[in-house]
Amino acid sequence: MRKRYFLIGLLVPFLLFGCTSRPIPPTPSPETPFVSEVSPNCGDPGETVLIKGAGFGDTQGSSFVTFSGVTAVVTSWSSTQISVLVPATTTGDVVVTVNGVSSNGVGFTIPCGTQILVL
Repeated sequence: MRKRYFLIGLLVPFLLFGCTSRPIPPTPSPETPFVSEVSPNCGDPGETVLIKGAGFGDTQGSSFVTFSGVTAVVTSWSSTQISVLVPATTTGDVVVTVNGVSSNGVGFTIPCGTQILVL
């Protein structure tokens, strides 16, 4: 008799909870772009800068790079490196946007060096 109650005790929770359907979790989103290095980290408009990181995609497609929100001209693109020309803008973050997903921002100074104001 005890065996029967024991089996029923094991079977009831399984029937109540073990057979419920659960939604399938969504597929993870594509790799988020990540900028690990901007070299050099300062420059003047028109100079070439190399951006290193991951998740950029093999080809540029509709992806782009901004300096302080201003789009840069891309000269080469790979999944881990992008070469761009510094646009006419001010000091701020370099951000890579791939398929609408933006990377972390990495600081970039325009122009290099410290300017001294002579009165």
